[in-house]
Amino acid sequence: MQSPLNTDDSIGQNNFYQMADYIQSPNQTTCLDILGTQVGIFVQQRFEFFQVMMGFQTPNVFKVYAANDQGQQIEQKELFKCKEKSSACARLTLGPPYRPFEMFVSNYGCKDFQPNMDQLFQENSDRIVFRFDRQYACTCCCLNRPRLDVQYVENGQNKSLGYIINPQYCCTLGCHIYDSEDKLKYIIEGSCCQCYFWCRCPCSDQCNKVDFDIKTSNGEVVAPMKKEAKGCCQNWADFTDNISVVFPQNASKEDKALILAATIFFDYMYFENKDGPQPSN
Repeated sequence: MQSPLNTDDSIGQNNFYQMADYIQSPNQTTCLDILGTQVGIFVQQRFEFFQVMMGFQTPNVFKVYAANDQGQQIEQKELFKCKEKSSACARLTLGPPYRPFEMFVSNYGCKDFQPNMDQLFQENSDRIVFRFDRQYACTCCCLNRPRLDVQYVENGQNKSLGYIINPQYCCTLGCHIYDSEDKLKYIIEGSCCQCYFWCRCPCSDQCNKVDFDIKTSNGEVVAPMKKEAKGCCQNWADFTDNISVVFPQNASKEDKALILAATIFFDYMYFENKDGPQPSN
């Protein structure tokens, strides 16, 4: 007959659970890990009624949702909330393709988070996952192309993931995505010869859509990206502009974070005023 298993009564039930939690904590999933498991993302920018009525340019806010392999939103709760931080002077005097800003990407649903009350509204709190930084760039004579730097700052990290450059194009919209080692990873391009740019009709969905291709560095198309702008009547009803992205199959979690940043960058460079593509010079 086997003897019963001996236990140490000095370890109470509460202490046992605390030890288990402590053992598991180094393996906790981060928001970057969760982004890496997504097939695609669906980005929304809400129409600012006050901004149009008063003629005042307010900081942009984007919400990022999980999407399926068709670029369709599949979750009601957003993964991230992206909020611009820029000066009122820059927003009033510089056009969207040029003005400097920081974009703080916060955890709003990628994983459970219970901040302290004194951290709830702080931009440098533990809720921040990514920071996008764009400095002012004078693009006179097509030089000094606009650039967006991407930093991973979750859990006290301060890691550069790479950057996005807007090269000079002719009759094409696009950007180049580089990793932290200055290696060209992806190219996003779309033609200006689409209905959106030449025949805007508020009653036609097709006229309010722009298709882009996500390509590898050698030009192979690996995933789609689509911009959908709401018509005038829909905007007055407080609808949103949408950008849907399907990630390349072999993209790493860092690559997906860079593609998210490029999606935001695209909106600033070409669609900020919702009146067609903005010149990037």
